[in-house]
Amino acid sequence: MEKKINRSFLFTWIIIMAAGTALLFIGITRESLWYDESYTAALMNHSIRDIINITGTDSHPPLYYLLLHGFTVVFGVSVFSLRAFSVVGAAGLAAWGAGPVRRVLGRRFGLIYTFLIFVLPITFSMAQEARMYTWAACFVTGSALFGFLAFKENKGKDWIFFGLLALFAAYTHYYALLASIVIFGLLCMMMLVKKKKMAPYLITLGAALLGYAPWLFKLTAQVSRVSKSFWIPPVTGEVIKSTLIYPFGNKFSYGWRPEYVDIAFYVAAALILFGLIYRSIKKDEGVKMAAFAVGGYALTILAGIVASYVIRPVLVARYMMPVFGLFTLGLAYGIGSLGKRILPIIGCLVILGLAVPQIRYNAQERFNGPMPEAVAYLETKLVPDDMFLHMDEHTFGTFCYYFPDYEQIYYQPHGTGGYSNYDAFQPQGRVVESLDAVGTGHRIWVVQRYGGANANLFREWQSEKVMIQDGSRKSFQVNPGWYTFEIIPVQMTE
Repeated sequence: MEKKINRSFLFTWIIIMAAGTALLFIGITRESLWYDESYTAALMNHSIRDIINITGTDSHPPLYYLLLHGFTVVFGVSVFSLRAFSVVGAAGLAAWGAGPVRRVLGRRFGLIYTFLIFVLPITFSMAQEARMYTWAACFVTGSALFGFLAFKENKGKDWIFFGLLALFAAYTHYYALLASIVIFGLLCMMMLVKKKKMAPYLITLGAALLGYAPWLFKLTAQVSRVSKSFWIPPVTGEVIKSTLIYPFGNKFSYGWRPEYVDIAFYVAAALILFGLIYRSIKKDEGVKMAAFAVGGYALTILAGIVASYVIRPVLVARYMMPVFGLFTLGLAYGIGSLGKRILPIIGCLVILGLAVPQIRYNAQERFNGPMPEAVAYLETKLVPDDMFLHMDEHTFGTFCYYFPDYEQIYYQPHGTGGYSNYDAFQPQGRVVESLDAVGTGHRIWVVQRYGGANANLFREWQSEKVMIQDGSRKSFQVNPGWYTFEIIPVQMTE
């Protein structure tokens, strides 16, 4: 356990933090928002009470949205401010290197950990995403680090930080909740094996459970809803692989060159195993923290796989982000175990060399779709009474953000339902089950997403003479993004 911070460490760490944070801001507004981010943006227009109520009937806990709400009160709601908050979460995740990582493993490992957080490609991608993932990773990693410190040193402040961060994690993302349960379980086993006094652990666990109790009713309802119907496909070997290699890809799992992403993961896995095995042979105390972190990472993903088979599919590659910091801790330990000077530097350079092409790919390509082109096309054609009619939530959400002065209508055939609580988009956006609710006498822009569940509805409406086309249709597509759509001006028939 290392106690002091010397000047050279602090100077180096500040340089890494400054350069890494600056990297995450490069091109942060280059891409438009996609649906998940538009949902986040829409929630920022509601009160704190409404945010809690809306998220309570959605599929996520509310803490991230509440924290972001406070942030946007100061900095406003914009693409920059929404994503800047995720950069702050990523910087917080990296900052653990100077605190608990250094305390547990030492200065060398703390610097390597902070460096890796910034250079692993997924950080760049997710830090430019107006979602909760960087904050979930920050809270989960911090809870694991302070939990281990509490186990080793039994200091009251470490127990407090452990309990609070675990509670914050549980209120941020449900895979972060799962990770917190795994961490508490591993810590309990360690304390029983070492025959430590259980009172501090039990008090911390009880306080965390008490703090989470108010949300259990919402969680139960959300689990019931998701277990009946959700969008996540079945877990396959390819899904598991994409989850494991996710730190070296981007938010949609597109790879610069898939074979290089695979190689990067295999190199990282070899380094993690080397650190665990070599340091175990050397009887290094730090190996316990590394094993604790890697165990938390692996068991959380395993629990997601098991739940996917027992209940219904609930594993998506990006859901590993809450335990991303634990993976990085294991990798930092492996690289730091190569030696004291030259070899760890070489290890970091190898990871950097494998990461740079993917980071460049993430920074250059457009994954979120052609909303800028759609805005440019429509801004000279719209008149005040125009409305938009959507058959897909993805276009509904993004158009709510980019065309705030126009009513957005999401048509859902009776009994089909959806995967979000669309109250987030009120009062501008509304959901209807019948075209009678749309009305007549004004121009409507039908927006249909290619590949969407209701992509053929417009053709049916035309054949039934429910509406007639009133101008030329326009398609929008940007590769490699999956989000493509068509806009058609129509008039409803009487």
